[in-house]
Amino acid sequence: MDTGIQSIPRFVDEAARRYGDRPFLVSSGVQRTFAEAAANAARGAGKLRACGVRPGDRVLLSATNGVPLIEAWLAAIHAGAIPAAVNPALTPSELDYVVSDLEPRIALGDADSLAALEAAAGARGVAVAAAGALADAEPAPVPDPDPADAAAIVYTSGTTSRPKGALVRHLAYVAAGQSMRTWIGLGERERLWCLLPFFHINAQAYSLMTALANGYRLTVSPKFRASTFWRDAAALDVTEVNLIGAMVAILEGQPPESYVPGPLRTIYAAPALEPERNRAFERRFDVRIVTGFGMSENTFGCVESPTSRAKRSSIGRPRVHPDGLVPNELRIVKTDGTPAARGEAGELQFRNAAVTPGYWNAPEVTARTLEDGWLHTGDAGYVDDDGDVVLVGRYKEMIRRRGENIAPREVEDALALHPDVREAAVIGVPSALSEEDVVACVIRVPGASADEDALRAWCRERLAPYKVPMRVLFRDEFPLTPTMRVAKAELKAQVLPILGEARR
Repeated sequence: MDTGIQSIPRFVDEAARRYGDRPFLVSSGVQRTFAEAAANAARGAGKLRACGVRPGDRVLLSATNGVPLIEAWLAAIHAGAIPAAVNPALTPSELDYVVSDLEPRIALGDADSLAALEAAAGARGVAVAAAGALADAEPAPVPDPDPADAAAIVYTSGTTSRPKGALVRHLAYVAAGQSMRTWIGLGERERLWCLLPFFHINAQAYSLMTALANGYRLTVSPKFRASTFWRDAAALDVTEVNLIGAMVAILEGQPPESYVPGPLRTIYAAPALEPERNRAFERRFDVRIVTGFGMSENTFGCVESPTSRAKRSSIGRPRVHPDGLVPNELRIVKTDGTPAARGEAGELQFRNAAVTPGYWNAPEVTARTLEDGWLHTGDAGYVDDDGDVVLVGRYKEMIRRRGENIAPREVEDALALHPDVREAAVIGVPSALSEEDVVACVIRVPGASADEDALRAWCRERLAPYKVPMRVLFRDEFPLTPTMRVAKAELKAQVLPILGEARR
């Protein structure tokens, strides 16, 4: 595949040549220049080769966000291996599943995860080592793989089934890094902040690769802390951060005294809050929020447009590479396989050179997801008259009630308009009349008093009768996936017993 885009090792080498002694990675008192990080990746590759790692082998990484984790990830790629970073908070059974599925040659961790890795990987005869102990070897010759080859594996969150390992191409990473600056409007000298976990595609492709592409400093923090977010942003002197929409909502609810002015001016957030809340957030904190839509399987999703900023649930338009190197096609397909008309909902399907070649060790899922050469996202939406894409939900989360399909996002958006609602999550539950009933779970803003009857009446004014929730349940918080999205399968498991008690 000749696209004019480099492999990650060549990309790192070029960044070292261009930016040299400029600060690159900063975390917990550790700092690396671009030249130092490139040299450490080559030395780490030499250490992995000495440990028996060969091109195509998998390397399991389980560690807290920081310089050692990122350098180990780059070292594995420089060795020609395929790293898979996973959540260090995985339970023993979850980690055992990943080890069994991945069959890594070596597992790398930090002080907090080595014991778990020994129990899960060491017990299977897999070598286990400290992620921070790789840079004491002779550099290995750095390969130059085809940019279309898989560079890494990103495991999906697995909220409704076992996690799947999405293969991510070198091209998907490098092209995203080259493009992110234009997608969200960054300047010449930005200072990025990585708060999302490094086992997430956002941190890998949109933070790390954007820093490499543009010579930006990347400060890496272990985790998101809402109570100290603004104080930390000012102290770390960062200008841009990537967040999940739920994080923006949490910051929105922090007390006024938590805000400390600083240089942070750009937040990339996906999924987005509704436009009115985003604009109010921007005014309150003197920042600019840019929204978009991407996947582990496709770094070239959509990004907001001038017209989409004012629309609920809109993710903008398909992303483009600034030099036109990644043509990006989107089509909307109805459940019967026919193309959807303008304004008609269907599944979002993408075709571009950055799309995953498939899932590790899952040929049947790969065949279904990449049927006919298009990535079947599982997301439902439509293209409006302006050419903007509007999401209506996940196909697997669609609620079937009285013969009608209901997109949970549509009900959630209606509830979010109520001044007493901070966040809403809508699920389908088994109905005594067959199919499903609609249940809304709501987190109220502090001090709000709207009750169930008031919120159902609010919905009746804005939704067709069959979309109005049968019940509105109030929650203090929602269960979240590791990437801060509402874990709806877990939420449903929590509320079903409540509904069962109410029906007795």
